[in-house]
Amino acid sequence: MTVRTATLQDVVAIARLSDELGYPNDPASVEARVRKVTAQKHHFLLVAQNDQGEVCGWLHAFGADYIESGFRVEIAGLVVSKTMQRSGMGGRLVRAAEQWARDIGAEFVSVRSNINREESHPFYRKLGYELKKTQQVYRKRL
Repeated sequence: MTVRTATLQDVVAIARLSDELGYPNDPASVEARVRKVTAQKHHFLLVAQNDQGEVCGWLHAFGADYIESGFRVEIAGLVVSKTMQRSGMGGRLVRAAEQWARDIGAEFVSVRSNINREESHPFYRKLGYELKKTQQVYRKRL
């Protein structure tokens, strides 16, 4: 298993994995987003490959300053293919994000996980994450 920085050659796999998570995307849209986030200093995009070299997971994190809580890194997205779940791939991706967070001076790492993703909650607790709050998310399309 290999964890590395994502490249534009990973776009199709990232789109496929996003679809598996329930976020259907076409590769062209994903490519535009990958170009945008990888050009920004406080964004971090990784992929994980299995032993055959197939991209089976990705993680996107970003750093942000918050007035109330300081500088932190948030895991914005983490996907591991169903065939590779419970293989350690997700943990390796998260640990890489945590190291990046330390390197850029973040005070902590946070992650939001949909209440319906029941399998992800014990995963994050096992990695040492504590549940801090529950919330409702509001969105307005512009």
